[in-house]
Amino acid sequence: MPYIESKSDRRQKLQKGEPALTAGELNYQIFYYVKHNLSQGFPIPEQKKVKHFVEQFLAKKGNPNYQLYNDMTGALVRCAKEIKRRLHITVENTFKEIIDSYDDEIAKYEDKKIIENGDVE
Repeated sequence: MPYIESKSDRRQKLQKGEPALTAGELNYQIFYYVKHNLSQGFPIPEQKKVKHFVEQFLAKKGNPNYQLYNDMTGALVRCAKEIKRRLHITVENTFKEIIDSYDDEIAKYEDKKIIENGDVE
């Protein structure tokens, strides 16, 4: 689980919804959202809100690329595991649905790169 230094203003910005700049910040932002929803009596994170954080992350970086899609996927997988470990709720299916919702977009990107660079031999 990545941690953002408490002295850094990034914590407050992420908590207020500013787009994450790194996979670590995305992980932090989603974990924070889920943890604080739980404290307010909402046991399951709203998929729409988590996807919003993901969309902001992808858009902030400009044109998505392999690394960005990989960072997004990794952040969601690791965050789901940390939520289960520390908060004792299961969000793997919710987060997997978000990841899966990008399959067509990623496939189009991959196909474009195959044309540009050649396929795996």
